[in-house]
Amino acid sequence: MTTTSPAILLALGIAATMIATTIFIVFYHDRKHSELDQWIAFSFSGDTLRHALSYYRFMAVSMIVFYVLFTISCLLLQASEHQIFAHGEEPFSAGPIGTSLFALDLVLRGGFFDIMQHFNLSVTPVQMNRQAPWFVWYAFVFRMFYGLTMMKILFSFIWIYGKIRMARQVHRESATQLQLFE
Repeated sequence: MTTTSPAILLALGIAATMIATTIFIVFYHDRKHSELDQWIAFSFSGDTLRHALSYYRFMAVSMIVFYVLFTISCLLLQASEHQIFAHGEEPFSAGPIGTSLFALDLVLRGGFFDIMQHFNLSVTPVQMNRQAPWFVWYAFVFRMFYGLTMMKILFSFIWIYGKIRMARQVHRESATQLQLFE
């Protein structure tokens, strides 16, 4: 009978938290995005800009926190004698820098989608050990968290930027109309 190490339990907890945070960002932030949309349509001010920045702050902080947690959990998994990395076909143990570069590689692959995959770009030669399918799934959840969060930020930013431009244009037109009547 095998026992589950605390490092695996931590990785499972982090994966579950990443999934929950992704669901929260996609669904709750849609409601928050609607509020922002109304604030921008009503009036664009410094206060509205602060609300927009606080909207993005949660996503940015969660991305940083999960990067650090994923890196630490990979180091703990290696310390627990789990062979999670490979260099080619050989199992490989990466140090803190190699592990953080591996995590950064996953972040970039999640953020830039298939561009890095298609052009075979990577930050480090460290790869996942395909003989540990549970780690492949864990790294997949990490990568998808970044991919979905980056898509949400991109589409949201484009939408808000468009709404700000429209609000400014309406403001300019109304100011011009007022000048004509004066």
